[in-house]
Amino acid sequence: MTEGPLYVQFPAEAAIPAQPHHETFHLPFLPRSAHARHLIGLTLASAGSIALMAAVLYPLITRSAVALPVLAHPAEIVQPMPLALKGNRLEGKRHFDGNRFAQVAEKTSSGETRIFTYHRLTLVFNGDAEQRPETASSFATDNENEIETASATPAVETYSGGGSTQSVNLASQRRSRFPTRGVPLNVSVATPAVAKPQHAFQRLVSMPKSRQDLSDILKSAGIGTDHRDELVQALSTDAVAPGDSLELLMEKGDAQPKLIMAKLRGEDGSERVVARNDSDRFVPLSDDRLFSTLYSESQPDAPSSSEVAAVDLKDLGSGDQAAVRERLSKAGLSQDAGEHLIELAAAKGIPLVGTDGAPDSVDLLFRKSDESGNQLMFIEFHSGDEAHRFYLHKDGSDTSEYYDEKGHSVAKVLNHKPVPNGKLGDGFAWRIHPILGVRKFHNGVDYRAPMGSPIMAAGDGTVELISSQVGYGKYIRIRHDGGYETTYAHISSTPSGLKVGQRVKQGQVIAYVGSTGYSTGPHLYYELRVNGRYENPLTAKLPAGTNLTGASLDSLRSQVDHVDSIMSYLDVPPTESAPSELPMDRPFGVFNGHMPHARR
Repeated sequence: MTEGPLYVQFPAEAAIPAQPHHETFHLPFLPRSAHARHLIGLTLASAGSIALMAAVLYPLITRSAVALPVLAHPAEIVQPMPLALKGNRLEGKRHFDGNRFAQVAEKTSSGETRIFTYHRLTLVFNGDAEQRPETASSFATDNENEIETASATPAVETYSGGGSTQSVNLASQRRSRFPTRGVPLNVSVATPAVAKPQHAFQRLVSMPKSRQDLSDILKSAGIGTDHRDELVQALSTDAVAPGDSLELLMEKGDAQPKLIMAKLRGEDGSERVVARNDSDRFVPLSDDRLFSTLYSESQPDAPSSSEVAAVDLKDLGSGDQAAVRERLSKAGLSQDAGEHLIELAAAKGIPLVGTDGAPDSVDLLFRKSDESGNQLMFIEFHSGDEAHRFYLHKDGSDTSEYYDEKGHSVAKVLNHKPVPNGKLGDGFAWRIHPILGVRKFHNGVDYRAPMGSPIMAAGDGTVELISSQVGYGKYIRIRHDGGYETTYAHISSTPSGLKVGQRVKQGQVIAYVGSTGYSTGPHLYYELRVNGRYENPLTAKLPAGTNLTGASLDSLRSQVDHVDSIMSYLDVPPTESAPSELPMDRPFGVFNGHMPHARR
């Protein structure tokens, strides 16, 4: 019997009723209809797309349209920034040349012509400006190493009419998000921005006190004698006279410098400028502004921070000399220059500290050569409308002194102690005479010292008398240029070469300690008489320098004129009206051959 498949029948399950989707999940602020929700989503997406497109297109639509390339005359081209005329740009460069440094060819006392570097420094005596000792001039502080000034971002110097500069930091300028659009230019003729080697130039000036040959000036600069005849013919002179000035612009080379331009200015204000052309010949140049422009563009590292330094001495007392020296040193002065400034101020009665009578500013002029160190050649104190000037001058001796414009030595004051190793005894007062035994006024002061100790002249002057008296014993008397006289008594002897009428300098040995006359032991009796009256030599403050006369005074006046010329040369020249374009008769070689490309 065949068995069939087994069929098992399960009981039927109850049907599960289906529920709508909107009943399982629903947001109360949305409609229940699916079509309505889809419509809202499409609307929101469209609005977002439109807003995004507007944000992108709006800045582009609102900006000016790009002009199509068209042919235009160069004069019609609109520059993105206003530019000065060529003449004004060249004239403005004159405010940048020099850097308050000048190389001057001078004739020494031996007749040799040497090159000296002059540097001008101004001290401002107030507390408003910030002191920057790190930027002080290495020239004034006797620092042989050049001070390197690091700058994080470059700066552009803009020049105003008065010659002052305003620094504009390029990093601080805000760049636009979009490129600037203007009139298109044909860039096919633009010069490629390739770095060209910088020409090194040297400028030399001669402002002689006496006639100076061109050959000596060129020789001191290292220029060969073959250029002398060419320059003499071009300038129509073979020497520079007093009152005239000659400027030479030379291009430094491996072997010797090459003379490029020369400018001769006469005492009457006339000028003659010559420059080399492409044929290597000197030709006249009617506009001298290229001279300063090309030189200044070849000096990228201009130590302008060393020109002015601030000094604040208001809070110091008159006796705090150590603090005064320290702050002068921070301002850039060497120790010797600071001492000279303090001495000259004291000799003229100019207080450096406090506010009453203190100077507003002080101008200093330094000189330096390869063979010698720094010398403070000139100092000028400015106090309101008053100015006190002092000049370093050598008057026929190995030592130099500071004189005023009238030839009066001002740095020296009467020495109160002519015996360096002496000890003060009886002073300028009443006393009982040790030998006579009577009460008598002591008209001088005594200094006890070993027998034979040297006695120095208390100041510059002329030996008036070498004699002996009962009370004085042997003595020597000196008449000083200030109109007073000093007497040195009880001496043992005088130097063998010392004669009556001979000029002596302060600190020169004039006698030796003895015990002649009414004396109880070796000592010096030091006496001072002013206009016939006895004065206390310990408290008298008298000028002890030389008052120049005759040929010596004429020599000082020449030095004064020379220094004043250098100070004027280092001054920023005033703005002058300049033509809008350069003259067309300039030598072509100035731009093509021997000179760097000027900004045009």
